[in-house]
Amino acid sequence: MRELVLIWGAGGHGKVVADLVRCAGHSVAGYADLDQAKLGVVVEPGGATVVISQADLGQLLDQGGTLPCRATVVALGLGDNDARLRTARRAGGALMRALVHPAATVSESAQLGPGTVVFAGAVVNAEATIGAAVVINSAAVVEHDCSIGDGAHIAPGAVLTGGVSVGQGTLVGARAVVLPGIAIGADAVVGAGAVVAADVPAGVVVAGVPARVLRQRAT
Repeated sequence: MRELVLIWGAGGHGKVVADLVRCAGHSVAGYADLDQAKLGVVVEPGGATVVISQADLGQLLDQGGTLPCRATVVALGLGDNDARLRTARRAGGALMRALVHPAATVSESAQLGPGTVVFAGAVVNAEATIGAAVVINSAAVVEHDCSIGDGAHIAPGAVLTGGVSVGQGTLVGARAVVLPGIAIGADAVVGAGAVVAADVPAGVVVAGVPARVLRQRAT
């Protein structure tokens, strides 16, 4: 079904989400942004404008109002994992759809949560389970039987081999490889190009080949 989509977040990630929305056959109604001074500003050349502040949109949703510009759904254009997950919980699943670029491959047996986006060239294979507000970025591979928690980000070119689990809010960096059956805890960061051959605790930063714990993330 063709949707009229409001993009929540007008930064760089919001722009690429808008491209995905259009490529998937939908239309962009406008953007919501944190900076109220951007109201009426064109976000992308020839594209949509900021039509509402994020604060006003949040208040509107809290009061049970309708979306501006006759938008039918919200897409999450926030690159920060924590901010994206908080926003998803505020918007609620009924107002969000999983969006898949037509140049991505998603198995019929895979499950995508509301607010999740799958970008061009990505592959999500059989029986993968992906939570809400997840980013599967360009050319990332999520192999069979993987599980990805809400608000996680699998960066461009990253590969999760079979049976990997990734916790809520975790970032798996560009071109990282996670070997079969590995579990990565919540709110962790896997550095770009890392090869993860052992389980990763929650809340740590790992990098290298093989990946090693560098530090605990600041809370």
